Amino acid sequence: MKMIYKVILITMTLFYMSCKKSYLELTPQQAVSDTKALQNLEDLNSTITGIYDEISLSPYYGRYMLTIPDVMADDIKQNSQANRIRDYAEHTIARSDADANNLWTGMYRAINSANNIINSDIKVISAVQAEKDHIIGEAYALRGLIYFDLVRLYGQHYSYTADAGHMGVPLILDYDPARKPKRNTVKEVYAQVINDMTKAIAMMKSTSKSKNSNTLSSTSVKALLARVYLNKEDWANAETMATAVIGGGYSLLSNANYLNLWTTDNSTESIFEISMTDSDNRGNNSIAGLYLKEIYGDYLPSKDVVSLYNVADVRLKALKTDPLLAGPYAPYRVNKYPDVKGYDNIKVIRLAEIYLIRAEARANLGTNNTGAQQDLNMVRLRALSTAAPVTDIGQELKDKIMLERRLELCFEGQRLWDLMRTKKDIVRIQCTAVKCLIPYGDKTNVLPIPQVETDTNPNMTQNPGY
Repeated sequence: MKMIYKVILITMTLFYMSCKKSYLELTPQQAVSDTKALQNLEDLNSTITGIYDEISLSPYYGRYMLTIPDVMADDIKQNSQANRIRDYAEHTIARSDADANNLWTGMYRAINSANNIINSDIKVISAVQAEKDHIIGEAYALRGLIYFDLVRLYGQHYSYTADAGHMGVPLILDYDPARKPKRNTVKEVYAQVINDMTKAIAMMKSTSKSKNSNTLSSTSVKALLARVYLNKEDWANAETMATAVIGGGYSLLSNANYLNLWTTDNSTESIFEISMTDSDNRGNNSIAGLYLKEIYGDYLPSKDVVSLYNVADVRLKALKTDPLLAGPYAPYRVNKYPDVKGYDNIKVIRLAEIYLIRAEARANLGTNNTGAQQDLNMVRLRALSTAAPVTDIGQELKDKIMLERRLELCFEGQRLWDLMRTKKDIVRIQCTAVKCLIPYGDKTNVLPIPQVETDTNPNMTQNPGY
């Protein structure tokens, strides 16, 4: 197994020229060590920009990182004519699936570029040392984020086994043309993610290079790490990271301005979002393409989640009625991605989620129920000011936090992971799919390792059921 190690634009070209090869199997002539590829600070800057660009593509955060987990769960139902990622909604994914392959390939391509930066040995003058450190920190943070996404997509959740010793994804951290990687355990991948993000926080500035949420800062990495700790059920560290972010200068938009979340870039609530400029936009291949009737309109909000809202909840305004929908498909469409040209920035993580992470962590620790209630009420009362503040404790409090996560974060790619980590079945009450009940731990809740990888690498184990 031979791993590519080149700057991102070159790797993209080589991949498409060599589409029948495993992404991790390229010849030595196609591989260049980081010390040869990157020579100066400008090279580091261009390579980190390339990673952000890779992340923004349709196979990743530009569309499928958020929509694939959602159509696999219960907040989304298929429209009658849906044909994009339909096999994911039906849990009938094939090991040769192109979207699963494109996700895998793009993510490892971005990891390769991050490795180039991390393993480079570029000397700079002291005046720009902090800038260089920040870029390297970004590379660590982005590598951590990508591995976190990979291990959730292609492996069962952290507590699926008692020691998290079940199969994760291969950890590729350096250049080795002879490597035939096997899959690391989920525990090992999480440890690497946490290590990468922790290093990033120590190296990065509290202000991003772009001076907004389009690129990462040390504070936004803490937000991502809080999400990682939550999925690991490391409640103490989840609370610590969330607290650092909540004190980091962000603020929730008001009830009156809630809809601005979905039409305004870099709001005070946004911690990290993927920029979609005129040149970056994905058009019909954007997330909007799957939801808006002006494009494909393949997927609709399920009655399961819509019925949970109070009629006065401001979040219902993130849905819009469509008089042309009828029967089980009526009446709503998702409107969190309203621009038909795909120009809306993709919100990766925002402050409302951080409040809910801290609330859940505190509720599970059981040492600060009042704090957990206050965090929950920050989000709940922003959405519905007439709601009675939550005063529950114990399991009732945990249940209300999970309900609020569903109401606040629906259509943002979080629902499947919440069901998996809380060991819940996927139950589709208003079901327009063939499969209306997918049991907890089902083999189809994770994606297949691309067939090209298992065909060319004898050490690469396929997920069960594929």
